[in-house]
Amino acid sequence: MAMKPARWKPTRFLASLQLTVGLLLMMALLVIAGTLLQAGKGIYAAQQEIFQSWVFWLFGVLPLPGMLLVGVLLFVNLLSALIFRLKYKWSGLGLLLIHLGLLVLLGGGFISSQFSHEYVMTLHEGESSGMADSAHEWELAVWTEAEGKRSMLAADIAELRPNRPWRIPGLDLELTVSRFFINCRPSGSAAAGEMDLREAPPAADAAENLPGAIVSVRDPQSGTQPLHLFAGSDTPVIRSYSGRDYHFSLRLKRIILPLRLKLLDFEKTVHPGSEIPKSFASRVEIESAGLRRVARIAMNRPLRHRGYAFYQSAYEENGPHGASSTFAVVRNAGRWLPYISSALIFLGMILHFIGQMAAAQRKIGAGGKS
Repeated sequence: MAMKPARWKPTRFLASLQLTVGLLLMMALLVIAGTLLQAGKGIYAAQQEIFQSWVFWLFGVLPLPGMLLVGVLLFVNLLSALIFRLKYKWSGLGLLLIHLGLLVLLGGGFISSQFSHEYVMTLHEGESSGMADSAHEWELAVWTEAEGKRSMLAADIAELRPNRPWRIPGLDLELTVSRFFINCRPSGSAAAGEMDLREAPPAADAAENLPGAIVSVRDPQSGTQPLHLFAGSDTPVIRSYSGRDYHFSLRLKRIILPLRLKLLDFEKTVHPGSEIPKSFASRVEIESAGLRRVARIAMNRPLRHRGYAFYQSAYEENGPHGASSTFAVVRNAGRWLPYISSALIFLGMILHFIGQMAAAQRKIGAGGKS
């Protein structure tokens, strides 16, 4: 009797160990490619092009799966194995927990890559602030000042697409970004807002890029006027419309924090007989919800408050305004998931080891009886 050819089953392929090995191999190759790209273009470029992308363009022409796509496929593979391939019985509880822990780990990595945000805050001794700057995202800010009060509006520069007007609420102004430069250098008077912007090649480290924008400002009385904004300028561009002075600035995107942080003192210790830093820390005062307390932020000892983590990132001792401390401010929605996944994997490995030991003992006992 002739045997029927085996039919291809999608569930069998999705849950197969061969797919797992292939995806892990692809992930390893992406890590190598990201490391090489990081050496040439910097960490931010490697994150955007490989580690946080769905498609990676090899040599700019050949599309390959990015780390996000490989991670999602591996998640589907492990979930399919958990549903269709593993056996649900007490002896297999360890393997079930290991697979569940890996699923939580992959899910946590995806949540962190999509919803985590990183900001920077620099304070001098005695200075306080309740805001932090984005590391790489820029915004166009417009504000007026009257009687000591500032009325400000800001928009993400990525949302202001070229030739799409942005009407400022409450004002009779309309802004249109004619051109945006990822990296540029000015020529002319930057303070007057009349400089020419010369496009420059993007730097390997995205933090070294100084963007610029050519903005058209339309006022019902004055008509349309061009405005050149440069992120490297320390002073805003001031223009007068309808008898009021308006300040324009292209700056790093700012967020309001749920606290106000004040740098009380910066501390640094060095290795004996050298100037090499051994450790450095900041003593800060936290003001939140009408309450104040003093805390210490040190290397590998961040301050956590309402979903934000403040890490000691850098410092400057002999700046123009004295000692200063720079904090990396991170908001990570899935920061507890790696701990949960590690606990599940560790517990699963223990149960699997105990189960294998018990099975071996039963075989030895059965062999002795026979």
